Amino acid sequence: MNKKKYWLAGIAIIILAAILTFYFIQKEQERKREEARVAVNLVAMGDSLTEGSGDEEKNGGYVGIVADKLEKRDDVKRVTTENYGVGGNRIDQLMKRLDTQPEFRQDVKEANAISITIGGNDVMKIVRAKLLDAKKKDFTKANQTFDTNLEKLLSDIRDLNALAPIYVFGIYNPYTTYFSEMKVFDEIIAEWNASTKKILADTPDTYFISVNKQLEERAVTKVGKANPNLAGDMFHPNHSGYEKMANALYSKLVTSIQDGNLK
Repeated sequence: MNKKKYWLAGIAIIILAAILTFYFIQKEQERKREEARVAVNLVAMGDSLTEGSGDEEKNGGYVGIVADKLEKRDDVKRVTTENYGVGGNRIDQLMKRLDTQPEFRQDVKEANAISITIGGNDVMKIVRAKLLDAKKKDFTKANQTFDTNLEKLLSDIRDLNALAPIYVFGIYNPYTTYFSEMKVFDEIIAEWNASTKKILADTPDTYFISVNKQLEERAVTKVGKANPNLAGDMFHPNHSGYEKMANALYSKLVTSIQDGNLK
């Protein structure tokens, strides 16, 4: 009888040990998973596209949408965003804000991801000033100035934050449905994006996000009609357009998270 008791006690101890071992292994795995989860701190800066102008759902444009998408991921602990988009800003105005606003500078220091929309107003400044008299050389000169400023902006950001990946959106042609015959404007946008892309390719931990194909409408059946990706002003994205921008940024952010580049 005593042997049977000892045998049962031994079995019980083995089972208990197995349960405890399994429990502690699970807890350790949960701890490691929790440690691996990333807290995303995104600082978005730039013009009205970062501000979210045109988003009829008032969800903060691409910034709010991408935050919602990231929060649903198992490998993301939490998401915080700071939005420094100001409608109408050109790159020189964005640089001045970053240089002179202490809170802006501090948020950039604390970010582990930075997104930028800029350039559209630099192009539109020439369009508004010269209208149909604008020549390609006018845009080429402005593009050269923009490139110099972009290099300086990226350098200024790196002085504040050496590690955060920087994601820069390209610009797009909002007039493809109403002025499809203006091929020169397409060339200007393409060259502008190409030079931005080259600068980013030569700058570590910076990424170009192309959105012109997603936002421009080039179907023949849409000529003379409203672009379905744009708001009523026929310039800024609507919510659907911002979703496309957010999806493009989200894809880049996920890659950075999976590669361990968001510290």
